[in-house]
Amino acid sequence: MDTKPPHEIELRRRTSERVMTDFWSTKELGTADQVSYWADVLCQAFTPLTPSRSRDHLGRSRVSAGLPGWVRSAPMGTTNAAEIASCTQLVEHGELEVSRTTEDVVFVNLQIEGQCFTEQDGRRCVVSRGEFAIVDSTRPYSLEFVEPEHSPDDVARLWRVLSFRLPRESVADLMSDPSRAATATTFDGDRGSAQIARSLMVSTWQSAGAVGNPVERQMLGTAHADVIRAVLAGAQNPPGPPSAPLSDDARRAAAVRYMDTHLPVGPVSVTGAARAIGVSVRTLHALFERSGTTFGAVARQRRLQACARDLLTGDDSRPIAMLAARWGYSDSAHMARAFRAEFGCTPTEYRRSERSLPRSRPEVSGAEMRCLG
Repeated sequence: MDTKPPHEIELRRRTSERVMTDFWSTKELGTADQVSYWADVLCQAFTPLTPSRSRDHLGRSRVSAGLPGWVRSAPMGTTNAAEIASCTQLVEHGELEVSRTTEDVVFVNLQIEGQCFTEQDGRRCVVSRGEFAIVDSTRPYSLEFVEPEHSPDDVARLWRVLSFRLPRESVADLMSDPSRAATATTFDGDRGSAQIARSLMVSTWQSAGAVGNPVERQMLGTAHADVIRAVLAGAQNPPGPPSAPLSDDARRAAAVRYMDTHLPVGPVSVTGAARAIGVSVRTLHALFERSGTTFGAVARQRRLQACARDLLTGDDSRPIAMLAARWGYSDSAHMARAFRAEFGCTPTEYRRSERSLPRSRPEVSGAEMRCLG
C-alpha cells in the first residue's frame, strides 16, 4: 500500500515568463504519428532513447493505440529538470544509442505516478511512487514504465516521472566502476540523503518558474549534484575480495551476454568479445569448441532468437525489412534465408502461424519456434 502523503510528492505546475521552458505533447497528433514523434521528443529532451510497446504492454495499458505523452523541461544551470508522463512502454538506451550520445550525463528519475523497472550494469530494480533510481548515459540501460493500477481521473492514468539530468563529470568518480556504482538501485525518498534529494527535486521543480536569476539557477544545479553525490557515496558497494577465476561455463555465459548487448548494433566481433571478458581470441574459440559449438554459430542463433522474440512481441504491422535492419541483416531476404535454415520457415510464415497460438509466452524455445505444419 502506498503510504506516502500525496501532498509531499504531488507536483504543482507553475508558469513564468522569466524562465524559458520547453513543452512537447502528442495531444494534437493522431495515433499513427504519435510513436515517431514521441521517440524524437525523448531524444531531444533527454538523450538518445528508443521507445516501444509490445503486446504485453498494450494488454496492461488503458491506452490501446498510439503513444500519448508529454514532457515539460527547464534548465537549472548545468542541470536540467523535466517532468514526463506517458503510457505503459519500454524505453531503451542500448549500445547504438550510447554510440550516438553527444553528452555524458546521469539521470535521477523520481517516480510520481506508476512504476518503473530500471535495468543497468546487470542490475534490475523496481521504482514506485516517491522512490528514485539513477542511470548513466555512457552505458546501456532500459526503463520499463507502467501506468498506475488505480487512478481517480484521466490525468493520473499515465505514469509520471520527475527527471533531473546532471553532468556525469560531477559524479564520475562514483559512477565509473559498474560493479560498485549505485545504478539501477531503488532509493527510498523517505530515508536519509535520498529523502533530502527527493525533497530538493520536488521543491526545485515546483519553484522553477519563480527562479529567474541565472546565478540562483546555477547554484541550485550545483546543489543537486552535491546531494546526489552524497546519495551515491552512501550506497556505493565496497570493494570485495579478489574473485576466483571464472569457469568455462561462466566465461561462455559472459561472451553470450556480450553478444546479446551488441547484436542490435550490427556484427558481433570475436575480438571484441574476447577483450570484454579478458581472454585471448584463441581461448574464446576453444571455450565454445569444448561445448560442441562455435562462437559464430551461437552468435547466429542468438540473433535469430532475438528476431523471433520481436515477431512474437512486436507490432504485426511492422515490416520484416525493419526487423532485418534492427538485427543487423543486410536485407529482408538475408534474414528470411537465415530464419528458414534455422526454423524451417520464413519470418512471415512464422508470424502468421503464431497468431493461432496463445499471446503470452515468457520465453521462446527452439521447439516453439518451429513453424506449424
